[in-house]
Amino acid sequence: MFNKLKFTLVSLMAAGLIFCLGNVSSAYDEPPATVIVQVTAMGSPIEHVDVCVGDNSDSTGHNGNKVFQVDRGRYTVSVEDHHGNTDSREISVNPGEIIQVTFDLGAPGRPATGGGH
Repeated sequence: MFNKLKFTLVSLMAAGLIFCLGNVSSAYDEPPATVIVQVTAMGSPIEHVDVCVGDNSDSTGHNGNKVFQVDRGRYTVSVEDHHGNTDSREISVNPGEIIQVTFDLGAPGRPATGGGH
């Protein structure tokens, strides 16, 4: 009788452990990646540049930067200033990774210096 009770107790503990481990692994989410987009013109930051990372879009602040949180994957990062200068490039990000992408759009009214970075 004692062996049956011991077996039952150990079985219940094992089942509980398996249940808990299953819930922990299914509840785990990958941390987002951080993409920092920096836009300059001849080394100076540009404010109000339209920035897209995949389907996410916004504009740069006074420091010429915009930060996006994205999931693992491949993304097209593109920028366009109010003079019509544009540039883009492809990136690949992993969970928790921090990537900085810098674009130099040249002087106002001049074509972008990017295109092959």
